[in-house]
Amino acid sequence: MTIQTNKPETPKQINYINLNPDTQSKIVDQVLTNASGIGLGIIITLLGLIVVARWLGLNALIAKWMEKLESDSQSFRTLANSLQNMSVDSKVQHNKYVEDHSKIIDEIREVREISKEILYKVDKQ
Repeated sequence: MTIQTNKPETPKQINYINLNPDTQSKIVDQVLTNASGIGLGIIITLLGLIVVARWLGLNALIAKWMEKLESDSQSFRTLANSLQNMSVDSKVQHNKYVEDHSKIIDEIREVREISKEILYKVDKQ
């Protein structure tokens, strides 16, 4: 036995409004007018900020800040080059250490072999 449940029907949504062409053109004109007014307001605000910044003398402040940034970046470049040179020197020293260590180990092996030979000869006699 199956039970059928009735799902409530949702009303159909209206996705458009029927308007006459004159009303539609008025709405489009109003939207464009508002958008252009906002854009013009943003442009005027930016120009005003530039004028106020110049009046307050921020040009000199920004120029000094840029000079400081340039000197700081030059310092960081010098520091980076020094660290790179240190790294290269460290690698060279490490490679030299590895070579010297290998030579010492080889010499110790030779001495061990020689001492074994001497002990073998002494034991034979």
